[in-house]
Amino acid sequence: MSDVSSSSQDLSTLLLDVDDLAAVLENVGVDFFLDELIRQLAFDIGRFDPTAIEHKIRTGFNYDTPEHGLIEWMPTMVVGDVVSVKTVGYHPQNPVERGLPSVLATTSLYDTNTGGLVALTEATLLTALRTGAASAVITQAVAKEGPITLGVVGCGAQAVTQIHAISRVRKIERLIVTDVDQSTAESLAGRLPEAIVAPEVTTHTEFDEVIADLDVLVTATSVEPGHGPVVTLDHAPEHLHINAIGADFPGKTELPESYVRNPDVVVIPDVIEQCLAEGEAQHLNASELGPDMAEILERDWHALRSQQTIFDSTGWSYEDLIVASLFVAHAVPLELGTVVELQRAPTDPHDPYETLR
Repeated sequence: MSDVSSSSQDLSTLLLDVDDLAAVLENVGVDFFLDELIRQLAFDIGRFDPTAIEHKIRTGFNYDTPEHGLIEWMPTMVVGDVVSVKTVGYHPQNPVERGLPSVLATTSLYDTNTGGLVALTEATLLTALRTGAASAVITQAVAKEGPITLGVVGCGAQAVTQIHAISRVRKIERLIVTDVDQSTAESLAGRLPEAIVAPEVTTHTEFDEVIADLDVLVTATSVEPGHGPVVTLDHAPEHLHINAIGADFPGKTELPESYVRNPDVVVIPDVIEQCLAEGEAQHLNASELGPDMAEILERDWHALRSQQTIFDSTGWSYEDLIVASLFVAHAVPLELGTVVELQRAPTDPHDPYETLR
């Protein structure tokens, strides 16, 4: 991570907007970048050392005025190197009411030597990419090997990177999708990379009937707190793996509580404290959880491929640090972004009014 730190003499900040991020992906290729991110997440998280990496569970403001939403921050520190803070807003009415993404985010990187702001990057795209890559990493570790049938509930922005990332670790032979908004489900095919099999769009009732055919399921919805579950899972196959990525708010769940509580179902949390507070596991206690994400990637859990598993993906701030650092590492040699002296220091560090003279 040291590539993102500034020297003690340099307080310049690299600004990366959405065009800069797009340029990185155009230069290196989105498949290449996604493969690299999947490998990096698996490597770094599989070697996670809590004495070298400090992270805080996210906190912020949840509110119902003027409407249901939140703004929160997610910090992580590589000790002696860099601090990452992602600030994210989640407003589920954005797509319908304003034509905006439901998730809007930025990530800032700070040098732990000086406290200087090293980089500031748009992170809505980064969040979608790292969430998809995290699901791919766990899918690769515990889901059925070989070609799969993938089901997706919720066809918004997150569905695109979920499907794309999973396709990089498993061949998707059949893709079955549903959404409460039929037009969003039908438009999904046009938002996916061409190499991915065309999605079969179903109603919710039809989707519940085909769950028995699935190998992997992704739930990526904007259901309001108290309005879940979004699937029944009455006929879930014995080897079904679920990437549950939509539960990111207390009271918001996508899966039936009875299914999550089933002792034969292995619940894999990304961040235990977050999952117990606002994930699918919020009705459980810690003793009912399976190995967490870091444990899964630390060693082989091949036996889980034949069991029912849930990846309770609430979003780990360490993932945000990894993806932001990876983008910066590509942007710098490509000379992308804008370097500004946002924190220009005075000649005399004891004189705050020097710049006024």
